[in-house]
Amino acid sequence: MNSRYQIPANFYELLPELKEKTFKWRLEYSSRSENATIGYITHYSPIMDNGKKPNGNIILAPGLASNADIEPLMKAITYWALTKKFNVYSITTFLGDFKPEITQELAARNTFPEFIKLMDMGIDLIEEQCRDQWTCLIGHSAGATGAIGIFNKRIKENKTPRVSAAILFAPWSTTQWHDFIKSVYKIRHCPHDITDEEFAKTPMGLVSPHDIAQNNVMRYVTILPEFYDYMETSTFRPDLMSQYNIPVTIVGGGRDRKSPVEMLKTVHKTLSNGPNGHLFKFVEFPNSKHSFIDQHKDYKSIIRLIQSQHIRKKHSK
Repeated sequence: MNSRYQIPANFYELLPELKEKTFKWRLEYSSRSENATIGYITHYSPIMDNGKKPNGNIILAPGLASNADIEPLMKAITYWALTKKFNVYSITTFLGDFKPEITQELAARNTFPEFIKLMDMGIDLIEEQCRDQWTCLIGHSAGATGAIGIFNKRIKENKTPRVSAAILFAPWSTTQWHDFIKSVYKIRHCPHDITDEEFAKTPMGLVSPHDIAQNNVMRYVTILPEFYDYMETSTFRPDLMSQYNIPVTIVGGGRDRKSPVEMLKTVHKTLSNGPNGHLFKFVEFPNSKHSFIDQHKDYKSIIRLIQSQHIRKKHSK
């Protein structure tokens, strides 16, 4: 792979045509839980000449109120991956499946445990599809946090991650950020005299600025305020993460207030000093906020991360 490869500035315009030239399918699946929420996997496979095989597989796990079709980071990775002959699998849960309405029913169904179940099933389905092939999971924000929670769950079940590598952008978020989001929503959308108990039962309609910019409409992901509280239960578990058998790169943005870079550096230091510490790498983009590529257009740095993981390990377990 050519490390000097550049993503063109107008890749947003080129990506739809590139996708059209691939073999593609979409698979819907249920969480198989009491809530039975729906997720789906979108797959793009480059057309190969002369019986050649793709270079490997990229799994995309976007964050809160986002999906791979609108998130700039994920779109840039998709463009690069398809041009460099990688399969791309995108996992979309209800957090990236926008609706025109905000309802109590949706809020009750769209819980953090459900999000984890959908992500877990999606990753498992893709791992089966990509058995014995190099496969890198790329998660952002809640998607990165969810991936760690799923890997930890498998370690507790005496299993290991079956992907070949993982790149995790801004996993975890501070309690202060969660509280800030809830307080802003409460002030803007609720009666001034609402009680804490009433607010806890009030549906929150999240919007993505990337979705608004692309579709010029207001569409929502509906959750309850407790969704953020459940996110905080995904705590850092060095005892479990130290048992990973794959290279993991944690990526932090120097201007990210949601997932501060100093917090991530502390996580990495603990992991690098433990068993399998050589598998953990930390990369900081000093000028990046939470969305990374949307601020500083540093496409080359993103590409180098994927290339470095492709070099470090060639086969899935």
